[in-house]
Amino acid sequence: MNPITRALYFAGAALRMMRASPWLNVVSVLTIAVSLSLCGLFAMAFFNAHALIRDLGSSLTIQVYLADETTPERAQAIEQRLRGHEGVRSVVALTREADRERNRKLLDPELLEGLDEEAIPGQPVLELELDSALASRGDLERMVEWARQIEKVESVEDVAFGAERLRLLFAVLEIVQSVGVVLSLVLLASALFFVFSTVRLAIWSRRDEIEILALMGATRRFIRSPFLIEGALQGLLGAAVAIVAVGLLHLELEGLVRDVYLLNVQPSLLPPGMVMWLLVGGPALGLVAAGLSLGRHLRV
Repeated sequence: MNPITRALYFAGAALRMMRASPWLNVVSVLTIAVSLSLCGLFAMAFFNAHALIRDLGSSLTIQVYLADETTPERAQAIEQRLRGHEGVRSVVALTREADRERNRKLLDPELLEGLDEEAIPGQPVLELELDSALASRGDLERMVEWARQIEKVESVEDVAFGAERLRLLFAVLEIVQSVGVVLSLVLLASALFFVFSTVRLAIWSRRDEIEILALMGATRRFIRSPFLIEGALQGLLGAAVAIVAVGLLHLELEGLVRDVYLLNVQPSLLPPGMVMWLLVGGPALGLVAAGLSLGRHLRV
């Protein structure tokens, strides 16, 4: 039997086995699809969350509001002290009038009609731009603690530090990491179990044929190959379903982030690396499960 004929025979035998138990194969394929999709999505969640952290970190600022009676010399001394701190990229000093003008631009024009000039808030402020490389959990907490210390400096009335969004992201990352690892292991174990069961059922249904092949001198590899191909095909079909599902989810999430939350972030749920992971991981998962089942139930 030449290699092409042999390959066609193995493929045909695998397809016949899959048709013999369609519902169990469907469950196996869907379980593999769900397992691969969620494992990949957890990985992409980490990737996109870190990208979002870098994006937010690049615009992370601290506003240090000074008392109205602060002298120029005192304000300059505070500015020099802040400028020399590690992680501070730049410091911009705004007078009360400049801060009021900035606030005017932020207000709705309808609210400004008939509004007294003094009613628009304005205060001397030092605006600190932070280094985006510090957007990590430990660095963020150190900067929060430093911001609290600034509040105790003489002539400083208030300190505004927009770190809550990053804190929320770090908390979400910790939850995803804890839940994701456990859930991924459970799903992968479920996928292995269903492929394992499918191959075991195929072995049982073809036991007479297997005995005849063994008596005719068929090699161990010849008898086992169709079962391995069946497992690989289940994994490949599961990967194809996963790619479609993740692709649809990517389109939905992209529209949600752009149109609803108005974030200038491009979520990437289906990069080339993710597609390769699915196309390789699916057949590999099926082969592993089929191999385990053969080792347990097929003694030839």
